[in-house]
Amino acid sequence: MFATNTRTNHSIFLPFDTGSPRDGVMQHISRLGHLARLDFERCSVAGEIIFAVEADAVPVSQSDEEARIGTLAYALRKLEHAEDAAEFIRCLNAICEGGDARCRQTTASHYYHEISERGTSVVLKEMGWLAMQLASLNAVAESEEDEFFWTEAEPMAVTVEKQPKESIAAFLAEEIASIARMTRGRRKSACFLYDDYSNWLGELEANGASVEELDDAFAHVEALNQYDEGGVVIVMSSHERTIACGRLDPEYVAEDLPERANYLVPELRRLYANGRPMDELWDDLNAQLEVLFPTSGKTALGKAFYSHANRNWQQFARQVLEAILSECQQDFHLTALRNNSLYRQFHKTIRGAQDARMISETMKRAYEVRQTGTLPLKHFTALKTAAELQRERLGLQQLSAPAFRLVREIQSASPARLRYFSWAFYGANQPTHVIHALPAQEQARVWATLKTRKEIVTQKVIRQTI
Repeated sequence: MFATNTRTNHSIFLPFDTGSPRDGVMQHISRLGHLARLDFERCSVAGEIIFAVEADAVPVSQSDEEARIGTLAYALRKLEHAEDAAEFIRCLNAICEGGDARCRQTTASHYYHEISERGTSVVLKEMGWLAMQLASLNAVAESEEDEFFWTEAEPMAVTVEKQPKESIAAFLAEEIASIARMTRGRRKSACFLYDDYSNWLGELEANGASVEELDDAFAHVEALNQYDEGGVVIVMSSHERTIACGRLDPEYVAEDLPERANYLVPELRRLYANGRPMDELWDDLNAQLEVLFPTSGKTALGKAFYSHANRNWQQFARQVLEAILSECQQDFHLTALRNNSLYRQFHKTIRGAQDARMISETMKRAYEVRQTGTLPLKHFTALKTAAELQRERLGLQQLSAPAFRLVREIQSASPARLRYFSWAFYGANQPTHVIHALPAQEQARVWATLKTRKEIVTQKVIRQTI
């Protein structure tokens, strides 16, 4: 994704701090190429993660975003049959009757998740049964037109007949009567969700908090609506989402080391993978750095010296080695080798195997250990991958001299000789034959050559017969 002529992507996403943020960013952009500038403007950095914020094709409002999941068009896209979508919306309307958009969104999301796990017919049946139960619980006996009253407070009755139809009071009376019916008995009604932070702010204001205290409280609540990752604040709206694009490369790599210290990189990885304690690991590396870049000592003439340049080289080499060690700690395979001696032993056996039979036997032992719970599943899966890769390597190796001669003999053999090979290669019919001394991967290639040769001879005989 990231196009750059530089060694790492640090120079793309991390501008150099010049003390002036605006001037620093402008100078940074002016040094970038066209593609690198597109990456810089599109992506942001959170810790070591490079991410991009992407929006929908057409930004929508919060209310539209919440209501979209409960529409018939959305149900038609999610469900296979139009009848199921219509039934889903009917049951959803019955269940969410009197609720707000947030209630409808949450309910629809829950049932879509249930459908994906349990099937459409089962979930629709449950939704229909729940809708029937809610309808029976919320059954309201309609009162006569002149019986508009509040059940709880029993206010003065308002009758529609006493007011002319054209007056505003008549319409107000009808509205009051409708609200009374909605809130009577066990009737559901839409309500605001309980908000702890709003209540807390209201209590502060009611108790006479100062303007400064209220400003601090509002700033705290607004900060809770954002989330922080690795020191970078990411603000999201209802129609945006973040997409991880990659990681920042380490600032230093193995090529940064002086030529005489390049051998320390495989040495560091070997010590880390073998489980060497960190203190001993760094003591060993520091001792070798002191030999490579001596900071003090005596010259050939016996005079004492102190080298500031070598001291700087030692510090720089340690920074590079720390970056490489951080990479090792993020590497799953190297960390597994360090923390699990069984995984290290099995992997070493697999990578050193020159016969596919040894790989199969090693994987059988690893499976037995996995059954005891000593070897985690993720480590066993990594061993399976290593075994497959090693089999591929062995299969691509050049044939040994005995196997090569046997293949040449098969390619020029007569039909009778091919029948003999088929008999001698199989099982223990002729244990002294050279094929039984070959590795398993070479035996497989010899068998494949024999099969191909027999097919060619058979087709030739059929053509001669015709």
